[in-house]
Amino acid sequence: MREPLFHSLGYLGVTSPRAADWPTFAVDVFGMEVVPRDDGTQLMRWDDRAFRLAVHPGEEDRIAYVGWEAPHGTRFAEIVSELERSGVQVESEPAEVARARMVRELASFEDPFGIRHELFTGAVEFDRTFRGARSTTAFRTGPQGLGHAVLVIPDLDVGMAFYEGVLGLRCTDIVKHGDELGTMCFLRCNTRHHSIALWEMPGELLGLQHMMVESADVDEVGRAYDVTLRSDWELSATLGRHVGDEQMSFYTRSPSGFDVELGCDSIDIDDAQWTMRLIDRTAGARNEVWGHQFQPLGPQSSLRPVRTVA
Repeated sequence: MREPLFHSLGYLGVTSPRAADWPTFAVDVFGMEVVPRDDGTQLMRWDDRAFRLAVHPGEEDRIAYVGWEAPHGTRFAEIVSELERSGVQVESEPAEVARARMVRELASFEDPFGIRHELFTGAVEFDRTFRGARSTTAFRTGPQGLGHAVLVIPDLDVGMAFYEGVLGLRCTDIVKHGDELGTMCFLRCNTRHHSIALWEMPGELLGLQHMMVESADVDEVGRAYDVTLRSDWELSATLGRHVGDEQMSFYTRSPSGFDVELGCDSIDIDDAQWTMRLIDRTAGARNEVWGHQFQPLGPQSSLRPVRTVA
């Protein structure tokens, strides 16, 4: 079995006209720390890493970059070479960009849809400094990375050929929702059920649909859920448990259009035991053990229609 190129999903970056609203959202609901920069960028922390999510001021809600961590320094150059042998154009980023991401080495490339991906090694970490807004706040990260992200793409076949065939990510589950919602593929690079999911929705859309952060405490999920229900933030989906990763979670709409899922109790994947599953809702299979009643909110500003695949 081919090894995935990456150790974990290390960070995400987005642009948004509502970057200034993130400190209230991230701290009050999820108990994260927020570090503001002079240019208006908001850096979200939920462990000892310098940041896990960067929200940059911008005219539109867009995904800016996806950061993948190399297993170690020597593997960094090997991954660059492997990508180039696969026909991927990789750019070595200058020192000032690496400093902005707070990493030692940085390279970038694009997926077939124009989404920027970054490969890094040597992330800045502030040892034992993370302090959540609540005394009970703690998140599951470490070797499993920041959590997961769901990317909406216009062509799942093209996406899987790249993410699975080129990047070496392993498919854990495929969920067929039917004509109304499309099909999702869940891809992993470590023991987390998925670090990235690809979702081909009807309408040829592209962008970040949601990101997930995993709490270390089921009661902390409940506390955050209560905060959301009492606040003006929009609940995207009620508390529930997925069939796939068995995550108990809820979703809320972020200031930047994409949803944030807070969950707990996700299963770990053993490559020696796991085989890819098809969860076919059109054949009667269930995608939820219970709950996750999705709410009738407006379209996500983080998704945009596209006409062609690069």
